[in-house]
Amino acid sequence: MPGIARTDAPGSLPVPDPKLRFDPRSLELTEFSRDFFMQDTVTVAREVIGAWFARTHQGKWYGAKIVETEAYLGAADAAAHSWRGRRTPRVEPMYLDGGHLYVFLVYGMHSCANIVTRPAGIAEAVLLRAAEGPEGDKRLLSGPGKLCAALGITVAATGIDLLSCGDFRLFHGPPEKRTIGVSKRIGVKYAGDAAEWPLRFFDRNSASVSGPGLRAVG
Repeated sequence: MPGIARTDAPGSLPVPDPKLRFDPRSLELTEFSRDFFMQDTVTVAREVIGAWFARTHQGKWYGAKIVETEAYLGAADAAAHSWRGRRTPRVEPMYLDGGHLYVFLVYGMHSCANIVTRPAGIAEAVLLRAAEGPEGDKRLLSGPGKLCAALGITVAATGIDLLSCGDFRLFHGPPEKRTIGVSKRIGVKYAGDAAEWPLRFFDRNSASVSGPGLRAVG
């Protein structure tokens, strides 16, 4: 399924924070396969903890390690933008094959980046809630809006395919031990029973996690 047309060219995206400059090769990072993103959304949300979300700018890499995510489960999930099969121009990227970006605005000003999962037409995604850079301020990317601001991501990036060898990628490194916490999602009280579903995942050892870690279960 082709990518969604964007209103702005990728070259018009803001410049990423220089503290996020890194070299994927030095960390022995490799790209995920399409099959990874076709898995169930909860699996992807857990497994991308520790992965690197990255982009290029003027031929150089900038990125951060993902430490907090939330899973959104499509038509049956009242917290998802695609609940009950909602299909609007904003939501349309969620209906692409797994491995595409879905970026939306909250309060008309903060961008939030999501990784689409499952085969085309199912409309599920993983919200990237927080990440930590290779050095510097541990709170720089502590929250979905902060993450996008630091990496210079706006809605101009929605619909981009992470596997197209373009400017945005998701990398994984050698296996490492992770201690993953689980809790209900943040800021979805409007979603009824779905607000209580344990679909938030986070690195218990990271100071960059945006939400409450001590009260989490799992």
